[in-house]
Amino acid sequence: MTEATKTDYLTRAEAAARCRVPLPTFDKLRREGLIPQPDAEVGKHKLWRADTIEEFLEVGGTRR
Repeated sequence: MTEATKTDYLTRAEAAARCRVPLPTFDKLRREGLIPQPDAEVGKHKLWRADTIEEFLEVGGTRR
């Protein structure tokens, strides 16, 4: 598996893994507005840019 570049898009599962939380927890945090909004949607699939998640984690994630 290759490391995602900053412009690659991550699925919900990949974004959750990057945040080191289980997918249900990621979804709960997203519903509560504690995860950044998706950068793109393809059909019903929500996608986050790798740099969006990295920036979110760099500023403390949900502990802001």
